[in-house]
Amino acid sequence: MKKIILLFLMLGVVSISSAQINRVGVKSEWATNVDNSSISLYEYEKLVPREAFQSIDNPRFYNEESAQEEYSEEANVVVVAAGREFKAYPLDFLMFHQVINDRIGGMPIAITYCPLTDAVEVYERRFQYKGVQRELTLSPSGMIRKSNIILYDEQSESWWQQYNGKSYTGAFKGHELVKYPSLRITMGQYYENYKYGLVMKFNERDELLPYGKNPYYRYDNVLVEKPLYLNYMPSERLMPMERIVAVELLNDHVIYPLEDVQKRGVINDKPLDMYIAVFYDNASTSMLEGRDIKSNKKIGSVAVYSTFHDGQSLTFTKEGNLFKDEKTQSVWNFSGRCIEGEMKGQQLKMLNFSQNFSFPELDFYPNSLIYNINW
Repeated sequence: MKKIILLFLMLGVVSISSAQINRVGVKSEWATNVDNSSISLYEYEKLVPREAFQSIDNPRFYNEESAQEEYSEEANVVVVAAGREFKAYPLDFLMFHQVINDRIGGMPIAITYCPLTDAVEVYERRFQYKGVQRELTLSPSGMIRKSNIILYDEQSESWWQQYNGKSYTGAFKGHELVKYPSLRITMGQYYENYKYGLVMKFNERDELLPYGKNPYYRYDNVLVEKPLYLNYMPSERLMPMERIVAVELLNDHVIYPLEDVQKRGVINDKPLDMYIAVFYDNASTSMLEGRDIKSNKKIGSVAVYSTFHDGQSLTFTKEGNLFKDEKTQSVWNFSGRCIEGEMKGQQLKMLNFSQNFSFPELDFYPNSLIYNINW
């Protein structure tokens, strides 16, 4: 089976447009209570066998010195922080495993990646169910819905949408996992911003998988009118493959086109009467352009913070790879930590946001506000 799956990946999913998609047989191989579903089962599409993508569970980690011997500074990683504990998970692994189940600060989390939407989402794996705290282990299902991967939990085999963390089918129908803030940056940025951080060990790899290669060749193309496996036309509010930053504010979502963030370096804004800043750094590369990920075009990294801090609202300017607040002239790094000035040592609060193509955001959150430079 692994050899078949490897051939499938090396050929490239995009090039296999005739791959069979089973819209009916998703019931046969699951213990899921499919009668408990809030949507039609025909919305689920079986793209590959459920064992095609294997999650990584309980990964081990390097310290910085050991990690630098194994990973280049250009490697893309997902960073999760809890207090003074920092962990980095290489996106090369997530491309082929889609889910990493781990803990940080004692809290169980799942780091997830969907290459069809280029969306990284991190979720808390524990939640209350009928008055009892449950802890889930998430895995890729081989199914998609709305061109976004479906996960399942190994406890009940309920099905969860990766982009919004909601279960539409199974015992946990109607439940929604809590999102946890994360960053997509390079290993070099990680070393610079997170001292004493840990990096997932390279020996967690499967020797049969081509880490560092992109099986979705040239999928990152803003001119694509209809994303892969989307069987309806997407919203026309933005080009579907346009890159965006989607910020979650209370129960609303605000979209910042990545092109605007790239041009300005930092955006200070007050959507829904909440003070925020969107920081930009141009280091990271696209996961979905050419075959060799490390040689792909730069798309950059984004971080979003609340700027109502210490009883005052801060406004930032970008100076090189750092950010200066105009009120105190303190200097802050990309991770939102003040490294120089009267606020030295203080930390901005990171907000929940995602950096991905526009079509899933406008599909799952159709009422999202879209930032305009003049609003």
